[in-house]
Formats: sequence, structure tokens, C-alpha cells
Amino acid sequence: MKAALVGLGAIGTVIVADLAQNDFPLYVVCKHQETLDMIEKRGVKVTGISGEYIVKENITPVLTIEDLPKDLELVFIVTKLTDIQDAYDRIKPKLRKDYTLVTMTNGMYEEKLAEQIDGKNLLGCVVSFGATRNGPAEAIKTSLGEMVIGRKTGPKQEIDNKLLELLSKTVPTTYSDNITNEKFTKLLINVSVASFGVISGMTLGKMLERKYTRIAFLTVMTEGVAVGNAKGIQLQRLNNLNLQSLALTKKELHGFSLKHLYKQIILKFIGKKYKNLKSSSLQSIESGKRTEIDYLNGYLVEQGKKYKVSTPLNTYVQNEVHKFEAGKKKPSLKELEKLEQKTKEIWGI
Repeated sequence: MKAALVGLGAIGTVIVADLAQNDFPLYVVCKHQETLDMIEKRGVKVTGISGEYIVKENITPVLTIEDLPKDLELVFIVTKLTDIQDAYDRIKPKLRKDYTLVTMTNGMYEEKLAEQIDGKNLLGCVVSFGATRNGPAEAIKTSLGEMVIGRKTGPKQEIDNKLLELLSKTVPTTYSDNITNEKFTKLLINVSVASFGVISGMTLGKMLERKYTRIAFLTVMTEGVAVGNAKGIQLQRLNNLNLQSLALTKKELHGFSLKHLYKQIILKFIGKKYKNLKSSSLQSIESGKRTEIDYLNGYLVEQGKKYKVSTPLNTYVQNEVHKFEAGKKKPSLKELEKLEQKTKEIWGI
């Protein structure tokens, strides 16, 4: 099978290393000469929670998408959402007729891609383990997790069974007949983790030590649940977490509530389990790049307007992150405190 991966960031680096060490050959788009040279000299390196390993076999690095061979049967897109359209446009001439495009990205961009290509060629993938880039062709795996794959439209195909078997050798992987529900569920995690990291400059563990930051997490998620309900989304369990049950009510926040206490405890547990997780959007800010905010919180704001669902905190977060992208603000505790204050104003607490 002729396969390629585009997007050698933190998650992409782990995926490449894991697939290659399980004897799956891959062409890898490096984008930078330094990265290509490192792979040819040393290989792809992963450290962290799963141990340290370096993989060189089964990896063929190329500098650009245009350097890939033709007639690719399988392509993994692991780019930022800001780059996914450009990546797809450039890789189209390289695809054979009966190809499979696997989007291992955050957000709901499959909705846009499905307008351009046949949904039966599109395989969505939810990735819930954490990783941080640590240099060219090197990543730190910061937390364990799972993957879920599924066709955007149409029945499960033979290649899906092969891919499911292959990915399951790396992390627990399941197949879903409704990947849209799975992707939206993961989105509700991303809207807080990614954007709050930009605002605070903190790891997930540090952020979730704070009570009102936890309430802010639950608030953007609650707005997302309301949008999902309006869209007819059925939220799925993610890493055994029921996001529907975490939605807040005003009554819970005024006075003592066992339901609210339970939700606070869940977030404390998440903070401990994923304490070293660093927001990918924060990493983008530190590298002077755009974040995915318009495809995460911005998506909820856009869909909220479409379905007449109020999203005040997601709107605030999107506007604030734009200021960080423009260099008008820097991540800090002070900015996180402003977010907490905005959350209190929304709930009247």
C-alpha cells in the first residue's frame, strides 16, 4: 500500500514513529530541510509516557507535498486546521482514484472537505492522546489515550479493517459508524484546552488547579453541548468521559450542589491525568503562527448563530485569542483571571 503522511507536528511525529515501527512504510512530508536531514540521519524520535524510541526504517522523507509519488492509496492529514485546505489542494494530483484520506485533526473540517470530495473517500479520526513537539522529527508523548476512525459517509471498507488493525497496535482504536458525533465530542474538549492554554501560558494540570478556571472549562463545554443538541449531535463517551453530564446549569452554581461538586472532581482528575499537556495553540503562539481558534471556539460561535444558541464565553475566548495572535497580549495568569471574571459575569456569580 502506497501511503503518505502530511503534518509532522507533535501528533504526526508520534503517528509516523508508531506506524513505522509496526512495519508500515510511509512517505513523510517534512516541510523543512532541517527535519528531512534529521530523519535521514537519525530517524523519528519519541520520548515520554510510552518510553523512548527512535525509528528510521519504513520512513521515506520528502521535502514538500509536490515531492510525493503519484497514485497514493492512503494519506494521513495531521496538519493544523489552518493548513488543511492547502494540504488537500496540493495533494489531490497525487491521489489514485480509489484513495482514502484520513483526517487526524481537531475540529469539524470534514464538513468542508465533504463539500469538495466524495465522503466515502474521507475517513475521520479522533486522536485523544497528548504530545508536544520537541524539535525536528521529535515529540514528547505526554498522555495516553485512544483513537476512533470512521467514514464520513458510506459503509466500512476493506482498507478500514486493515487500518483499524494497524492503528490498534499503537493505541486502542475503534471504528465508529458516526464519526461526526465523535469529532464533535472531541471538539468540546479542544475548545477549552487549546484556547485556555493560549490565554494562561500554562499546562493543563496548572490550569485545572483553579476553581474558576474549571468553571470556565465547563462553561465553554456547556455552550458547545447546547450547540450540539441544536445540530442533532449525539455526544459520545471520550476516554470514558460523558461530556453531556458535565453541562452546567445556573442553579448548580448558586449554593451547594452535589452535581457541580461531581463535575469539579472530574476536572481535577483530568488535570492530574493530563497534567503535562501543553496546548497546541499555545505552541503555535510561541512559534509566531496562527492558532486553530476560528475552527474550534469560532466554529461553536458560528454554529451558535446559525442555530440561535447563545455562546458568550466562546465568543469572548475567540476574540481574546485573536489579540494574542496579533501580538497585542501575552499569555499570563492575569489574562486567565480576566477569563475567570468573564465567566463569573456570565453566570452572575
